[in-house]
Amino acid sequence: MDDKNKQLPDLFDQSFRDIIKAFDSFFDDSIKHVHDFFQQHTIPVEVFETNRDVTVEAYLPNVTREQIRIDRSGNQLRIRVDERQLREVKDEETHYYNRSHSLSQKERVVTLPFAVADAASSASFKGGVLTIVFPKHHSNIKVIDVDDQ
Repeated sequence: MDDKNKQLPDLFDQSFRDIIKAFDSFFDDSIKHVHDFFQQHTIPVEVFETNRDVTVEAYLPNVTREQIRIDRSGNQLRIRVDERQLREVKDEETHYYNRSHSLSQKERVVTLPFAVADAASSASFKGGVLTIVFPKHHSNIKVIDVDDQ
C-alpha cells in the first residue's frame, strides 16, 4: 500500500496550497466589493417636535448645498443628495486617455409626525447638518358634544 501512495501525486503540496489560497483571496475580495456595492447608505435623520414646530435634522458630511434637494408632499419629506464625479486621465507619452462620469444618489423619506403648514418652512445647511423647520399646522378644531338622549 505504501507503493500506491508513492505513485499518487501529493495533492496537498505547496503549489496546490498556493492555488487554493489564490482562489480564496480572489473570492474574499470579490465578495467584499459586492457587499460594498450593494450596501445601502442612508442619510441619518433626527426629528424633534415642540409646541410650535417640527424640526428635521439630516447629517450630511462632505456634501455641498448645491447637491441637496428637498421635496415635501403632505406629511412626507424627501431629502436627496446627488453626487456627480467626472474623472479624466490623460497620458500623452503612452497615448492613453480615459474619461469616466458617475452619478450616485442618497435619499431618505421621513414621515412627519403631524400635519405641517404649507408655507413658512425654512431650511439651513451648516457644518454638514441640514436643518428643516416646519411650523405645525394649527387648524381651527371644533369639539362636538354628544347629547344624551
